[in-house]
Amino acid sequence: MNVTERVFTTFEAAKLCGAFHTTVINWVNKGKLKARCTPGGHRRIHLSDLRAFMEQFEMPIPADLMQRAKRILVVEDDPPVQRMLLRTLTSLPGVSVRACVGGLEALMAIGKEAPDLMILDIRIPQVNGLEVCRVLKSSEQTKPIKIVAVTGEPLPAQTEAFLREHADGFFPKPLSTAALRALAVELLELDGTLVAELPAR
Repeated sequence: MNVTERVFTTFEAAKLCGAFHTTVINWVNKGKLKARCTPGGHRRIHLSDLRAFMEQFEMPIPADLMQRAKRILVVEDDPPVQRMLLRTLTSLPGVSVRACVGGLEALMAIGKEAPDLMILDIRIPQVNGLEVCRVLKSSEQTKPIKIVAVTGEPLPAQTEAFLREHADGFFPKPLSTAALRALAVELLELDGTLVAELPAR
């Protein structure tokens, strides 16, 4: 399963911590602040690591860092489409995105940690998307999960009717990434002003 979390450059971390950029690099080099290195040699700091560091050293944490990221689960077995969905959704502010390929895997992941939004391909292995949708909407615990269904095949009228009733959105493939982002922003109640500043993907 792929997991994507918000990351910060050392310049961004320095601004949040009220420190010099060189000080942050020093913290990283001494192992005080956990960071990963990109192939180009740049340091990247995950939100959870930055927050833990700031808590440990009793630094004031901005409100937007304290808030839990909105969780998105992408269930898609076609690798290029999955990559496109991840790229589109991880560009949104304040979200963490995971991905899996099959219905059974998705249900197991939801059992451990329920997402706020699920992008669900209808034609997936193990348990198909319709059955996943049916299972989630039949339980009071998982009913609040927003579901956006996607498919590359024509659907029978009965299936379309089911999705209109139980899903919060539906896109045929190839889907519009702009429309998907807009719907995700609406369903997750994200800050539209921040999204408007993002470049189109």
